[in-house]
Amino acid sequence: MVGKVPRVGSTAGPDDVARLVELLHEVLRSSFHHLHPTLAKEGITMGQFWAIHTVSGRTTASVSSVARSLGVSAPTVCANLDQLEARGLVRRHRSDRDRRAVELSLTPRGRAVEGRVWGEITQVMSEAADGLPAADVASAVRVFRELGRRRGPDGRKRREAA
Repeated sequence: MVGKVPRVGSTAGPDDVARLVELLHEVLRSSFHHLHPTLAKEGITMGQFWAIHTVSGRTTASVSSVARSLGVSAPTVCANLDQLEARGLVRRHRSDRDRRAVELSLTPRGRAVEGRVWGEITQVMSEAADGLPAADVASAVRVFRELGRRRGPDGRKRREAA
């Protein structure tokens, strides 16, 4: 079915954005469904994977900063981190700058697990994208890059320069 094609230069309407969100959710749901065997093999849950990824992507990670980034409570993150630490994937240590603060980092084993899971995500998405025109993939990259640029890492809308 061919939908209405918007005019060049027109902005997306609320229905277009709602459809984009709906389709993004479906792609993510389907892709993450394929990850369950990989996560089970690694002995982690989806929530634990996102905690690993969040710690990995921060120069300084704390329980509260990871919780804020994931949009969950600190006790939820703390429980996941306890399990990840017991498995040797995450390490808690005193901050060099503030001895009262506890920082988080990935162990080499944690980095390897994160790499294997991302490798599987890449494989699943590569299979899904196989045969798509390069221009369509480039357009999707451009759209998601711009959406990311417009949102800060904390999910809040960035203010545009005046």
